[in-house]
Amino acid sequence: MADELARIGASALRQAAMRTLRHLETSGGWKRLLLAEGELHLGDDPIQADEEAQVEFGRAFSRHPAYRDLRVIDIIGEERLKPPPELNPGERLLVLDPLDGSTQWAMIRAGYCVAAMLFIARSAGRIQLESAIIANQTHTFTLINGKPMTFGPTYGTSSEDAYLLSCQPDNGMVVPSIAFTGYKPKDRGSVLSLVHELPQWSFLTIGGNPVTPYVVAGGLTAAVTIREQAPWDAIGILMCSKTDAVVGTLNGTVLGHRGFEELFNKVALTRNTRSIPPMIVAKTERRFKEVATALAKARDSFGEGFGSGMEDLGQMSE
Repeated sequence: MADELARIGASALRQAAMRTLRHLETSGGWKRLLLAEGELHLGDDPIQADEEAQVEFGRAFSRHPAYRDLRVIDIIGEERLKPPPELNPGERLLVLDPLDGSTQWAMIRAGYCVAAMLFIARSAGRIQLESAIIANQTHTFTLINGKPMTFGPTYGTSSEDAYLLSCQPDNGMVVPSIAFTGYKPKDRGSVLSLVHELPQWSFLTIGGNPVTPYVVAGGLTAAVTIREQAPWDAIGILMCSKTDAVVGTLNGTVLGHRGFEELFNKVALTRNTRSIPPMIVAKTERRFKEVATALAKARDSFGEGFGSGMEDLGQMSE
């Protein structure tokens, strides 16, 4: 019965994510153009879009036929930053980022996803992750009860999903690639320092949940986060840790699959919303070491403030 409810919970997350993605594809600002100062502007604001996506997800989730059976007590996360409630055995907590990548969504309507988790109270004081999803316009990645992640078309059914036990092989005939959040001016210097240390690599300057699972499912060689993350921002790393991908810290320490899962579960429901340290996810140990070495050199050359998001843009322009 417990496994069945876990699968139902994951299905409810997926269906709500599908509705939320549909909403984001056809939201008010996407259809509405505002005339201001003689120019046409899209009407959507990322902050407003985040809030509307939260409402849409919650509404869709509550309409699932098994909603009452799931006993979800509250929703917290990116748009609902508050301490988690006390749960009785069998009760669940929904942790949600309804629009992960809202800036990319506002700019190009791509590079974003819905990320959600269900935690269950197994006994008094013992809460654990039961299921999680990352859903974008094309693919949905799912975790259920600590099993390997599955991967399938978002607008399909779980019966079409396949288990992902290992990374798509690192193709030596293709230029290696790395995803590293760096499209904002405040990150530019750190990114350029890393680019300098990996001259033979291709760079994708968005990161996090929208791209990390593709270290396993696609051709992406590595993904890096350079600042502490909230648990809902690290779902993709957790999913990759269930495969043979190499997961570890920026200083080159490999955590191992159990190591990251233990870290994630330890901090996932604390009051500190920025509790997952910066991480590297790579297809192989060799690629992991290449990235860790490059990060160390980039940090040394850039100096204080590397990856902080608080870079001195005035100094950078000199």
